[in-house]
Amino acid sequence: MSRPLASAPSRRRVLGSAAGILAAAGLAACSSDSDDGGRKGTESPGASGTRTVDTAKGKVKVPARPKRVVAINDFPMSAMFDMGLTPAGVFNAGEEYVPARDLQRWRAVPKVSDGVGGEIQVEKVAALRPDLVIGIDAQTNLPYKQLSALAPTVLLPFSKSKSPWRDMAEQTADVLGEHGRLDALKKEYETKAAAVREKHAKALAATHWALLQGGFDEGQWWLYGHGSPIGGILADAGAVFSSASRRLDVQQAVSYELIANKLADADAVFYYTTNDGKPANLGPKLFAQPAFGKLAATKADKLFGSIYFLPGGMRDAIAALDDFDKALRKL
Repeated sequence: MSRPLASAPSRRRVLGSAAGILAAAGLAACSSDSDDGGRKGTESPGASGTRTVDTAKGKVKVPARPKRVVAINDFPMSAMFDMGLTPAGVFNAGEEYVPARDLQRWRAVPKVSDGVGGEIQVEKVAALRPDLVIGIDAQTNLPYKQLSALAPTVLLPFSKSKSPWRDMAEQTADVLGEHGRLDALKKEYETKAAAVREKHAKALAATHWALLQGGFDEGQWWLYGHGSPIGGILADAGAVFSSASRRLDVQQAVSYELIANKLADADAVFYYTTNDGKPANLGPKLFAQPAFGKLAATKADKLFGSIYFLPGGMRDAIAALDDFDKALRKL
């Protein structure tokens, strides 16, 4: 989700609709890194049969140990990668938004959308013969009935979450019957956040951070608040926010005319990049604005980018803390 929605804040713009007729064809696709589903021997009781799980669409019966999982959104995709599992198919949001650590695996997985950021193609999903399809409830115009006719389809309640990188990961693990697979990452996140708070206490107390990305519409950029996913992560590490980010709960689109107004008291800026380190989306146009060049943070060279600004999973959240740590060291 490189493109957040105003009405449903997310890591990328949630896309997904497919018209048409189901087509069940092609060879089965393996959803795991090995013949045991990529679970590395972590078999649990009730490994065969089905389980009933809660979803945004009500209760759905799913395989106890699904083997061919199609992730139609990149939150469950990220969760699967974090657990060492490989989906049978994924939504294509664009490889420039895929962290380098996952690129090789991501490139090898069949894509089920119509090009980059396109609609979910039911026939592409059908060709993979999934035993489970998993996405989120914020995906608009999703062909839920058609997908459900192919395989049990779970939509996670993204719309109710303020920390989707955490909640969607835990719920994906639950749906897949992989309880406990994320415990080590949870502990690593908590340890990292505490370490950053302790190590950089002085710099944290003296710095007010603004959180932003370049946006998608001409003449506008996106400001993120303390209650956004990235705001919550940096707050766990002890960040203090500029007045605009402090007043803002989640995120909002802002015109170029308000750059100075919104960012005047920001000592430093944390912003969204692609995996090559460049400002994401229309970030270069935002940074080229005269008003942006006059900001105190810009003049002091305190602009710090991260591809993990819009975290899709727990490894992303940990990596965001790593990038924040690096920024604080430079301060």
